[in-house]
Amino acid sequence: MAGSKTRREGLGFGEVIRLSWPTSLAMLNTTLLRFVDGLMVSRVGPAPFSAQFLGGMFAFIPESFATGMLTVVNTYVSQNFGAGRHRQSGRYGLAGLSVALVFAAAIAPLAFIANHIFNLFGHAADVTALETMYFQYMVLSVLVTLPARALEQFFFGIHRPKIVLVASVLANVVNVVAIYILIFGKLGFPAMGLQGAAIGNLFSWTLQLAVLLGAFLAPAIRRQFATHLWRAVRLRHCLDIFRIGWPAGVQLCNDVATWGLFTAALVGRFGTEHLAASTAAMRYLGISFMPAVGIGVATTAMVGKSIAQGLPDRARRRTHAALIVAMIYMGLCGILFYFFRHGLVEFFVRVSPEEHLNAARIVAIGQNVLLCAAVFQLFDAVGIVYIGALRGAGDTFWPMLMTIVLSWGVTLGGGAAMVFAAPQWTSLGPWIAASLYVVALGAMVAWRFEGGAWRKIDLLGRMGRAGLAAATTLAAASTAVVEAPPPPQLLPSDFVPPPADDDKS
Repeated sequence: MAGSKTRREGLGFGEVIRLSWPTSLAMLNTTLLRFVDGLMVSRVGPAPFSAQFLGGMFAFIPESFATGMLTVVNTYVSQNFGAGRHRQSGRYGLAGLSVALVFAAAIAPLAFIANHIFNLFGHAADVTALETMYFQYMVLSVLVTLPARALEQFFFGIHRPKIVLVASVLANVVNVVAIYILIFGKLGFPAMGLQGAAIGNLFSWTLQLAVLLGAFLAPAIRRQFATHLWRAVRLRHCLDIFRIGWPAGVQLCNDVATWGLFTAALVGRFGTEHLAASTAAMRYLGISFMPAVGIGVATTAMVGKSIAQGLPDRARRRTHAALIVAMIYMGLCGILFYFFRHGLVEFFVRVSPEEHLNAARIVAIGQNVLLCAAVFQLFDAVGIVYIGALRGAGDTFWPMLMTIVLSWGVTLGGGAAMVFAAPQWTSLGPWIAASLYVVALGAMVAWRFEGGAWRKIDLLGRMGRAGLAAATTLAAASTAVVEAPPPPQLLPSDFVPPPADDDKS
């Protein structure tokens, strides 16, 4: 029994749970909002329901580059936090906020070309008009969403995810009420349908940004991290975020773009019913993978902090603990998808006597999509956690490269091959290809992390080769602590030269 307890403590399940549950709940909270949002829109009709998904996805493509890049704010903040350089953590938080504002100003003008984008896909006229409108609202919302995402990564990096959770819950509770009033026309407001949902989302993100900014500038955070000193923002900090973050940005942007093309061009070629079925199924996918993304974000923070303390083996153990937690959660989701796939899709389909045949077809298509999702859940958990761990170490280029090669080669290339080679399978063929992509990516990033190349990365530049070797030796010694009583343990400060004063660094 004592040995079992020691092993559990060595893996660090306690730290994983402590950091993951608020992060995962924040992610799940936002996903549940979209789920409820989509459910309300589905009651308006299948055209708005499909248009909301595609309009939102294509609006997120340009935003996703900046969003992915900003995830490394967590990396820099957590590594400086682990090294005790709190003012540097604050400076990277401010730099992330500055980068977010620059990208938001560059993305927002895309709202003026929305109609040209959606005319390319040849969807029904009513769907195209709704896609264009929703895209415009979502693109303009980057003026508040990107700064909010930068602040979220700062709080994740300093191991205070509860602040993000509180902001998310508060904003989304208000938003559920707002979208209900605006979609269906309650309390004297006109029924606005999908446009009401877009306005409600914009309002929600504005409120969330206000709450996060208030916490960022609160006296306690200000004193510890000097978050009020805008004059302390340095171009080199912004360039650091871009230098390490651009592969993460390209990776997320590519992921969103390929899934958007997959849905619009491969699934959409079979008609509105297939679009609606895939949209319904993908609402549930968000509930399964977004909490795992939260675990991946927590893994980034834990790995970053451990590396800064010269403990790479602890970073590896925390990653394995996070992987077990994520696989348990997503495995349970896979079981639910398999056994309840018919009822889950049917829940999203508006059934009335004149639409009975249409609804039954959508349910039949959608349950096949959930069957594919049930198969790849565990592999998705593996990919999400290992990518988060690699990001915490600053290893962002290789995951980007694998994502691009596999998404274009397997998801789109394989999906297109299925469409032309087995058209009788309709949209199920592309979904089989997409499932193979998730399996392959999970296997590749697991191989990359376990290979250990990330151990050689030194983002903070605090250690030369001798220091890195000493850190590795010390980490190995710290692992032995679990097995037997140790001699007095050295700290990283015993062999790492003290960092320059924060005001000069």
